[in-house]
Amino acid sequence: MVKLNLPRLPGRTSPALAPALYWLPVLFFLPLIVGIIAKLYRSKYIFSEYQSVACAGLKALQGAPIYALDLQCPGMRAASFVYLPGVAQVAAFFERILTEPGFLVLYLVFYLAAAAALIYFPLFARKTPGNWRDKLPFAVFLSSSAVMLGNIAVILHGLVLVGALAIEISPWLFIAAVAVAAWVKPTFLTYLMVVLLLDIPLMRRVGLMAVGILIGLLPLGHFILTAGALTLQWYALLSHYVYEVTPGVGFFGWTSLIGLDPAHIGVKLAYLVFAGLISLSGLALVKGLQLNRSERIWLGLSLAALLIPRIMSEDICLIGPGLLILADKSTSLAGQGQGVLRNGRGIVLALCVFALAGALTGLADYSEPVALLGLCLYVLWLGQHMIRTRLPYILAPYVMFARKSETAVN
Repeated sequence: MVKLNLPRLPGRTSPALAPALYWLPVLFFLPLIVGIIAKLYRSKYIFSEYQSVACAGLKALQGAPIYALDLQCPGMRAASFVYLPGVAQVAAFFERILTEPGFLVLYLVFYLAAAAALIYFPLFARKTPGNWRDKLPFAVFLSSSAVMLGNIAVILHGLVLVGALAIEISPWLFIAAVAVAAWVKPTFLTYLMVVLLLDIPLMRRVGLMAVGILIGLLPLGHFILTAGALTLQWYALLSHYVYEVTPGVGFFGWTSLIGLDPAHIGVKLAYLVFAGLISLSGLALVKGLQLNRSERIWLGLSLAALLIPRIMSEDICLIGPGLLILADKSTSLAGQGQGVLRNGRGIVLALCVFALAGALTGLADYSEPVALLGLCLYVLWLGQHMIRTRLPYILAPYVMFARKSETAVN
């Protein structure tokens, strides 16, 4: 058979443009780069979140109040301290031994290591599912605030990521990481989504999650039961920032955009429904798409980040790989007329482009929460489709477990 060499069509990409298009996804780093330059120019904003922890530690050493709207320490522009007193006491311990500059150096070591891991592993690591170019659009959600303000959440997300990567060694390492992170920010318990989606026996998953919740909430429970009036001061300050000043770009941010008060009990109940639906979708998708262990872990990390009710800039680093896995795997289920399944990667990319456009035009406060809402709706749509079309297959392991339990009882 004669092999034909067809001419290049005029509409095809020319060789000269190929390198430029290959590196085009790097544009999604622009909001991060521009933001870092702006914050370097306005140096008073650098590491203000670290300074809140350091200042609270110094106040704890002096026996002074740590909860105030205008927390002040000499030479610092500290943000208000909204964590449990135990965090201030840990800072005070290191400041007593190392002095405040020494504590800063120690904090910087962990902070920079965590920030590097949160950028490298989700976007560039070869062992992470997906091509690095396909994952780069999620860099649009990386904010300069996450890098320059020194928020302790960056260290905590890094700790959780290390725990997730060590699940193959032992799931208890991940439970320990999540519990420690929850001691500082109880909302990090959403990362137990990773355990929920693991391919291990159901009762073991339930046991691991129960232990994680119990240990993770111990400091908060002890503080509420024993601190008296200090608890009211802490909650008043925390509520002021969470519900009024910065509700974030997640569920609380979406409700604020449409004029609802995130502090209202109806909004909190709606969040529980939303969290339940995302969890149910995750369970259906890992089974219906037959995800392997690594894919389940990354999907769990992505969904857990989306479930944080008050998503801030430092909370979005891990959302990319799991969503890209869904977009890629769901194409194998696409049939005629099922455009959402066939075009999953295009939908995800379009939402990232929308967030980029908003960031570059000064509308990030609106484009970012809308883009994240779009990603959640995409997950929910895939979940309901999987449940509608493959319910018997999805339920099979749970039916088998129920029958075994019934047999054991009888």
